[in-house]
Amino acid sequence: MANLTGSNPSCSEVINSIQDHLPALYFTFSRGKTELLADELGREWDFLLHSEKTRVKEIIGEAEKAQPGLFGTRRAKLKQILAQGIAYHHAGLSPAIKDLVERLYEARLIYVLFCTETFAVGVNFPAASTVFESCRKWDGREFRGLMNREFFQMAGRAGRRGFDPVGMVYSRIDDRFPEQTGFYSEDDIEPVRGRLTISPNTVLSLLYWKTDEEINLYLEKNLAVYQNNRESWKIKRELGELEKRLAEIGGTFCREVDTGSCYMLRSKLKKELRSLSRKNKRERPGTGDRRDEIRKLLKIQQKRCNHRACSDARRKQFDMLERKSRIERRIRVLGSHSRDYEREFNGVWDMLEDMSYVKGRKLLPRGIFALHLHVEEILVTELVFNGFIRDMPPAQVAAVLAGVDYVPGRDDFVEPGPYDLREIDLLRKSLLRSGIPENFCVWSSLPGSLAAAWYEGASFEKLLSMTNLQEGDVFSTIRREIDLLRQIERAAGEDVELRRQMENIRRVLDRDEIAIPGI
Repeated sequence: MANLTGSNPSCSEVINSIQDHLPALYFTFSRGKTELLADELGREWDFLLHSEKTRVKEIIGEAEKAQPGLFGTRRAKLKQILAQGIAYHHAGLSPAIKDLVERLYEARLIYVLFCTETFAVGVNFPAASTVFESCRKWDGREFRGLMNREFFQMAGRAGRRGFDPVGMVYSRIDDRFPEQTGFYSEDDIEPVRGRLTISPNTVLSLLYWKTDEEINLYLEKNLAVYQNNRESWKIKRELGELEKRLAEIGGTFCREVDTGSCYMLRSKLKKELRSLSRKNKRERPGTGDRRDEIRKLLKIQQKRCNHRACSDARRKQFDMLERKSRIERRIRVLGSHSRDYEREFNGVWDMLEDMSYVKGRKLLPRGIFALHLHVEEILVTELVFNGFIRDMPPAQVAAVLAGVDYVPGRDDFVEPGPYDLREIDLLRKSLLRSGIPENFCVWSSLPGSLAAAWYEGASFEKLLSMTNLQEGDVFSTIRREIDLLRQIERAAGEDVELRRQMENIRRVLDRDEIAIPGI
């Protein structure tokens, strides 16, 4: 791995330094930063020959013919820099644009691709080099350094089989954070942690399909429990060995240790006495009494012994005690992370019984319906069984369901629509007051007007004019709703009216830019 040093080099300076090792994947941890850096590089660099530019324009023309208005007003700059061999790629782009960028990169017509870490997951497009704009990222709570696993997931894209004898990895180092120098080791890659989520669907599925014995096995033998128990056992064994060594070291001290005749204690007392004799501490309350106490102890005759051996043993003891403290903290952390899945399962089971989803192990109509849902099962089931969905016009239903499991960003904005969705929020708040956990009824009115407008025939460009959300976010919101509509269709069972209502809304939404070929 090579590090580019200097006072915060610009992306243009970075590319100038590595121009013999292109194409490069330039990783950054912000969608906006990928676009900003691509525009910045486009003002100074053009990597393509005339024949390559012609080929890029042909590929872009084919894509625009298949989907008119592909770039719209938001991506006009992207269309320009693609003809210079520069691009960006992130989750906010529409699938069609992401596909176009990937095709151009695969055709070796993109020399620098600015991308977020999602490009390194599930997309097999290697490069001659990978570049890190930074080795720090915002993880939703704080800025932190990249983990070994994250670093190597991205760095591993460097090196094309048959083209590059070695893949080059570069890190742009911000001199404000010198610790970013990237001391990453493949030997220290963090293990993948198992995580079991006990949702209403989990409980309903287990009650419906599994015996008591199978349920207990599922809750006790899952990967998360195994990993937690294994690590706890390992560090508790380490703690036991450490305590044994501490006991051995403690046995080397004589009976006079830490008494007035002990050299180690007397050394500490002399330092303390000198400190208390300073002018700024001399007049403090209690100082005189403590000085008299120390002088009295120092009058005791010092024992003649090999105090160097004791001092060395004491230093080792302090080091071990500090290590013991760290291990005990880790045990407490593991204990806080250790989840009693049986207790969680029974808690959700009790909640479902209180809400008349189950009676004992038997699934009641609400429970049978929720069994077929995999997102916000409680909220969606209550929307149906309380008559909200059945009694609304289709566009309003589309508006309501678009908000299921939607968590708006701090700065997200969407123009309000014509439908009043306050009743849905009142239902949600009623569920929360009845004791339903907040994560079981996540809903927002924010995207509702987009789904309603799309249902009523608005163009995708019109949707983008109503919001500051990016194309990919609008696309994924409506695609998630289409998937939810499919789930409700299955859950409807023999309720033909509800099933047809959901199917009709789904078919209207699944069109034009939102439609996925072959589905």
